[in-house]
Amino acid sequence: MASHFQIQKPYVLTPLPRPLDPSTGRYVVGNVYGSTPGSRKRKRRHELTLGIDGEAVNIYDVSSARLVTSYPIPPQCRISCPIHSIRQKLPGTKAIARYTYAAIDESPVQKITLFKDHVDASGKPTSITQSTSLGSGLPIVSLTTVVSPNTQLGPGDSMPHEDLMAVREDGEIICFDSENLQKKWSANSTAMQQDLAEGARTNFKVQFCRAVSTADVIKGILRGNSEAFGLLSGSEHGQTEDAEVLVIVSSSGPASHPCRHLHIVGLHEPHHGSLQTQQGIFQLHVVPIVPPTERSNKPCLYHLDARTGTLLELQNQTLTIHDMAESIPKITATMSLEGATSFLHLSKTSLLCSTNTQLNVYNPVFKSLQETVDVDLENQAQPATEPNKAATACQLVAFFSRLELAIAIVDSNLVAIQLEAPAQRKTKRRAEGLLIDSIGRGLKTSKRISTQESRKPPKDSVFSNLLPGSIRGDYWQQWTADETKADALLNANKIHDLEVFLAEKFGIQTKEDQRPDGTSHDGAPLEYPTWLWPKARTGYPPCDRRWILYAISRAFSWIDALPGVASVPRLLCQLPQSNIVNYLLDAGHMTLSNVKAAFRGKLSGPEQADSFLAEQLITRIAGLDPTLELTVTYLSATNLGAVELLIVVRTIMRSLELMQNPKEPPPKLLTNGSVEEPLNEDEAVDPENIGMELDDLEDEIQKTVSYLNEDAGIRGTGLSVAFAKLGSCPGISMIKALRTIFKPEEILSLVYILRVELVKGAWTSRYLDDTEFEKDPALDAPPDGSIKLIADLLGRCVDSIGPGGWLLNDAILAGDDAGDFVASLKLEVSAALEGVLEAVGLRGSVGEAVKFCELSQKAVTDDLKLMKPIPLHVRELGAEALPLGLRSSKVSSLKVVSGGEIVERSQRETGHLVSQQVGSYSLERIAI
Repeated sequence: MASHFQIQKPYVLTPLPRPLDPSTGRYVVGNVYGSTPGSRKRKRRHELTLGIDGEAVNIYDVSSARLVTSYPIPPQCRISCPIHSIRQKLPGTKAIARYTYAAIDESPVQKITLFKDHVDASGKPTSITQSTSLGSGLPIVSLTTVVSPNTQLGPGDSMPHEDLMAVREDGEIICFDSENLQKKWSANSTAMQQDLAEGARTNFKVQFCRAVSTADVIKGILRGNSEAFGLLSGSEHGQTEDAEVLVIVSSSGPASHPCRHLHIVGLHEPHHGSLQTQQGIFQLHVVPIVPPTERSNKPCLYHLDARTGTLLELQNQTLTIHDMAESIPKITATMSLEGATSFLHLSKTSLLCSTNTQLNVYNPVFKSLQETVDVDLENQAQPATEPNKAATACQLVAFFSRLELAIAIVDSNLVAIQLEAPAQRKTKRRAEGLLIDSIGRGLKTSKRISTQESRKPPKDSVFSNLLPGSIRGDYWQQWTADETKADALLNANKIHDLEVFLAEKFGIQTKEDQRPDGTSHDGAPLEYPTWLWPKARTGYPPCDRRWILYAISRAFSWIDALPGVASVPRLLCQLPQSNIVNYLLDAGHMTLSNVKAAFRGKLSGPEQADSFLAEQLITRIAGLDPTLELTVTYLSATNLGAVELLIVVRTIMRSLELMQNPKEPPPKLLTNGSVEEPLNEDEAVDPENIGMELDDLEDEIQKTVSYLNEDAGIRGTGLSVAFAKLGSCPGISMIKALRTIFKPEEILSLVYILRVELVKGAWTSRYLDDTEFEKDPALDAPPDGSIKLIADLLGRCVDSIGPGGWLLNDAILAGDDAGDFVASLKLEVSAALEGVLEAVGLRGSVGEAVKFCELSQKAVTDDLKLMKPIPLHVRELGAEALPLGLRSSKVSSLKVVSGGEIVERSQRETGHLVSQQVGSYSLERIAI
């Protein structure tokens, strides 16, 4: 069962009279409190007061949906703040008295009106209306009754006397007698401004005010700190826990840099001759409130939960939750509520917000939407004065937790909203809201605001100006135009201009090494520009993937097999000498996924297999450079799988002539593996054949020169990189790839290479033998992890052939010496394993001694002194030894006792603790 409120369909509770001037008039809603004899606390009743500008002050009973009473007001009057009403049961009788206070604005005069109803035991009603004028000035923002300061109950009194507090917008607080509205005292805002900064004392205005009990303030906002409330308990009969204070939210300061504060104001009966309490108020606590990020002329809506120290604020359709219980108030949550006009606090994990058309329940803890319902009143008719009104404002005004009923004003109707609690909830006031109910219901968050500049992305970031794959705006038109331009350059064979154009798309700078006539400095025409490559492969800037796929599809081409012809599909390179191919290989863009995406419309049938496509790609890359430098670059820069890595290993091994049939003679480099036949003088010489032979001869000469220049190290580096990447591949995928790509004799050649690596790394040499690494200091010994890599690769090669290949089919194992090969491999692996076991045993023998020496020689601070090593002695005086398995025994000379006090240990206690760390039957002497 979901643990959140469910909203039932709203219904009209009762229609309301319209204000005298509908364009400027408004409805002002207040609360009705009730008190019982002998109780100081007031309880909220299921009633509310409704002030209608220029019409009346009405009191409605929500539970029965009826009008309790109504008080008319003059037509020219406006209600300036929520109306405050109290219903009391007089002690000793069944009589009932109701006091209703309204702040009426008769511009420019402000006045307070008391509507007093008295119903005696017989049911006879008596009504009295009193008013008092406050003169001209700013309007009243809050009316509330509080227990009179320093109230002393007599022997016959069972109820305390209450005073009426009126707070004006400029911060002036006026105290009246609640019975006859006689003014007792007044205080300006000087006491609230005395703790503010010098620049924050101007334009002081009160935005929110509420009377809260002292117990709730101490428990919630002040977290149990009651020292500031010492003045409230100064009298003999005053009770601090029953007193009430005013919690005020103010705004002040210049308009360019406004600031807000939360004030806790205590009330005290002023005494003549006392300067401290002459004003009648004193500020108990003041803290700043974080200002809103966006300014608005619309008023803020506040809700204060004093028990938890939480202040909720709705402004600019943004709900902000402030934690006022901290020493420095902070914002705990911010939610962007689109179209929100009002809200109600249901519980700690539920908020009811309204728009002009919907009612929504939000979870402020996880920022999720729990429930929503449309405001659709079937019996509601549109006003005659506004026939074209598009949307009716919905204003939430009250929530009765016991009834689980929310009240709203929609147009001129009082609307009830029943909130259905979860069925499994045992208590109505239990906090609701679980994470499981909020998953998938997250709100749309606005842009993130970071306080650290380092978290902000750079202005030239690719994510700020590129949207790969997007078709929004003019991106598609621009892409089509650029693609057409690039194709035109390629069709016109303007490779120089095409490279300049693509280099700009890739974020690579180019250098024009030419003269004004379009030729290079040596007079030859310049075919390719000079690209300024980054120093590291990680320095390539990110670019749009569409241009990567475009470059692959234009630099390479896919030729399908012709029908009826014995041919296979193959991959060709159209721009072998261009910088575009070098960029694709060095930047790591020539992955199988990119190649498949580039030729998506041409790949069909069995050629879609990764092994076939990878073999075509690697073969073509190896054909571009006989020294295999491009192949090693492709291997190092690209994320490859087991299939591509094994094909690269096979290509490098074939180039080094490490993979061949022993029954055939090795090929000759200068003859391309064939014996030259004598040329017949009568035969005609074909010029095209001569040109092709010259090209082949030139490639073989370059390959031979690379051997003579000892460039085979590039291939060795490539094998090392490939073996390292193969070690990180899953074993099952590598075994399957070996069975698919390699022949058994080729796997045997790979095993031979791994055997050579065992010998070169001195893994098969004995521990006391001299190796090349000891003879030549310039050589670095292989890392310890290489033996694990070689062992894993050997095991996978053996598993790929299987027991049948090793035991039954000896012909594939290089002829007659198959048994000798298996035996020698077993001996080499056993020798390597024996060396590893010896190293492990030696480490276990001397490890404890080395660890003890490290601990003994390590300098530690203890009372700002260095730890002295513990002398160890045996039976023979003058000799020092260290038994294996002994550990360093160090006991601190200080200890922490109860209360957190640090004291020094006694020698007796230190010796006892040291003796507990010494093993039984040991030769160690305990020295303190």
